[in-house]
Amino acid sequence: MIKFFRHIRRSVISEGKTKKYLLYAIGEIILVVIGILIALQINNWNEDKKNSKQEKEILSQLLSEYESNFKQIETKISLRNGMMKSCFTLLNYIQNRRENLSVDSIDYHLSNILLRPTFDPQLGVSNELINSGKLYLLKNSTLRNRLSSYSSFLEELKEEEDVLLQITEEQFFPFLIKHYQIGGISKQFLFDDNLRSKLIIGDKLGDFSEIKKYFKSDGNFDTLLAHPDFEDEVIRILGLTPYTNEQAIGVKDKTAEIIQLIKSEKKKDQ
Repeated sequence: MIKFFRHIRRSVISEGKTKKYLLYAIGEIILVVIGILIALQINNWNEDKKNSKQEKEILSQLLSEYESNFKQIETKISLRNGMMKSCFTLLNYIQNRRENLSVDSIDYHLSNILLRPTFDPQLGVSNELINSGKLYLLKNSTLRNRLSSYSSFLEELKEEEDVLLQITEEQFFPFLIKHYQIGGISKQFLFDDNLRSKLIIGDKLGDFSEIKKYFKSDGNFDTLLAHPDFEDEVIRILGLTPYTNEQAIGVKDKTAEIIQLIKSEKKKDQ
């Protein structure tokens, strides 16, 4: 083809027809431009096809990631709701002492208060998209914005979780060690299957039956309930937990929104 055009060009030049040559040159330029545009269009089409395939894979990975996060945040909210119920129960025990009150009941509610649930989301796919600059592969701008801002909501929740964690570990737990035998509390963590299933990672629970006999409580909960500072310690936990859960519910709503956006994008490709 190139030889063919070169032959025509030489013929026109040899004939000395300038006007005819200019028209030919313009036509040749137009053909070259058209060829370039066609090549660019094919390249763009291939690139779009490649990006579309990548987007589908990313959406599937993101959906798995945020569905896992949603399930986890729901569990942590449920655990905090249990914490608040146990706080109310213990405060009721302080105000209205029951004759048939058992040490197991005290230990159960104390173990609930000491749970210290924290949200630890999976963000490997999201962080990779953001850090690598590949967030553009997602066509939905709203989804891109939600993924980019998700970490800021996590920071607000973490601040509240850290405060509750600090109060529990540095004040409430040391108080219990000083004024109560905590063997019964530890037993709740190890041998309450329902509680442990919400806390462990994995599907199987370990068997600690051989050491169960070592985790005993002396049953002297009357002294604890009568201690003037015990009520204050419980109320402090109770005051912090609802606000932390409000932040968690906000993160849950943001997570649910992201899941819905991802599902909507996946439906477009079906």
